[in-house]
Amino acid sequence: MEDDIAPRHLRVSHAEREHIAGLLAAHVEAGRLSPDEYETRSGAAAVAVTRADLNRLLLDLPGAEAVRSREILVWTDKRGDLKRGGDWLVPARIVVRSHFGDVKLDLREARFMTPLVTLEVDIWIGDVDLRLPPGGSVDVDEVRTHVGHVTNKITPAAHRGDPHVVVRGRLHVGDIRTRY
Repeated sequence: MEDDIAPRHLRVSHAEREHIAGLLAAHVEAGRLSPDEYETRSGAAAVAVTRADLNRLLLDLPGAEAVRSREILVWTDKRGDLKRGGDWLVPARIVVRSHFGDVKLDLREARFMTPLVTLEVDIWIGDVDLRLPPGGSVDVDEVRTHVGHVTNKITPAAHRGDPHVVVRGRLHVGDIRTRY
């Protein structure tokens, strides 16, 4: 059923509402929102039903331009390394396809639109190096490698972290490593 619904129409969780309230608070600290605007928007976040409801609260603030253009980041390359790091806006879903080359995805300084991120990989030959910020968590139970290893150096927690990254898919030849 989820495949039939556009991501912006999916219902949101308490954690997603709280995450948006935290982003709004950061914009108050930076002077982009007045206390009254924050109160109005955080109230709307508390009763938001869908991702579109939450996204609407951020669209006029820096960092939201990627939400307007895409909800999914599709990253492809036939040969060569794919790297992303620094300050960037992470969508709810990232799809990586590569025939030959390594993937380095550094989320330590990234900003997240949702506390849950799905990373789908389809790589023939190459390694995946995923770095999470402190407090993040990862689920690697749905990723497979035919020749290689999955190494998770992120300590399992009793509760999901923020962000929580779910890695799915396959590597034919290569390793997956997750760490802080």
